[in-house]
Amino acid sequence: MTLEVEHLDSIEEANRNQWNHVVEGSDLGCVFHRYEWLLAVEKGLDREPRHLVVSKKGNPIAVLPNVVDELGPVGRLKSIHPGFGGPIATTDEERAIGLLLDAVAERCDGRILFNQLRPYDQGFVRYHGLLRERGYAVAVRSSRFVLDLTRGWEPILEGMDSKRRRGIRRGHDADVEVVEEPVNAPVLAAFHDDYVRVMDRVDLSAFPSSFFAEFERLDERIVIFSLRVDGERRGMYLYVVDEEQSGFQHLYSAVTADHFEYHAPELLHEHAIRWAIDREHETYELRGSTPDFRNGVFRFKEYFGARPIPLLLWERGRPAPALSALNLARTLHRRYEPPWK
Repeated sequence: MTLEVEHLDSIEEANRNQWNHVVEGSDLGCVFHRYEWLLAVEKGLDREPRHLVVSKKGNPIAVLPNVVDELGPVGRLKSIHPGFGGPIATTDEERAIGLLLDAVAERCDGRILFNQLRPYDQGFVRYHGLLRERGYAVAVRSSRFVLDLTRGWEPILEGMDSKRRRGIRRGHDADVEVVEEPVNAPVLAAFHDDYVRVMDRVDLSAFPSSFFAEFERLDERIVIFSLRVDGERRGMYLYVVDEEQSGFQHLYSAVTADHFEYHAPELLHEHAIRWAIDREHETYELRGSTPDFRNGVFRFKEYFGARPIPLLLWERGRPAPALSALNLARTLHRRYEPPWK
């Protein structure tokens, strides 16, 4: 049976239901593959999409979302950012995935000198052979942290560091409550204000408010919790529901330094974990960190009892020698900016 490859320069060129049907039918599909997330990235961040679709008898059976990631004067085709991507298929797996990987070369033109596939699930290692044959090298530059919710709340609490458990207890000594906020424009704007302060504190670039505004389109998949002290917000966390992987993922923080006295991180995580358990999600995700135990973020997430899982990524240069130059630049950067700094 003939399989056809199509290039899409906007997710809006795809049929929403057909695209999401592939995501839902693939074992490796996740919320970040979904049409709605890709639309939020495209509209809210003005990223240039270069998606790929494989169809059989006119019906999509495999997809590979991509956006152009700017690296100064050159560009990199990335499977999705922010979020995770990688090729997924529902049937004719070997042929469909092979066609997607071969078609990536056609999407890397002009100043696009690199291609990076950054999947969420380590199950993507099943495609390592196909990727290696096409010149991709595998690397680990970050990790995610996962709690197994099927154990229930009490074993999870017992598995936390004593400081985290103490923070939860002390937080409840005050008159506090955690509430679920509506995912609307005023709440998202308020969240973004404190989120920017958080990112400034850790010296990282913040996504613009236009991206957060797009989360209204994802209302059923976005959850925002706020800590209330005497009726006033004292920190918020934003989550995404990953039904495809039965997970509940912490995405962004709006807990500023002045919220720490109320033990906002501990109380928000506690509430979110319990909320996810009640809804029978299997995993709770504290998101990523540099894979280095000397890093403060790494240690903070470990103290919640979360298990670090390496995030695999595959890269290649186009042409191939370009990747060597990029890796040299990374080496020089690490020499002058250690990962634990």
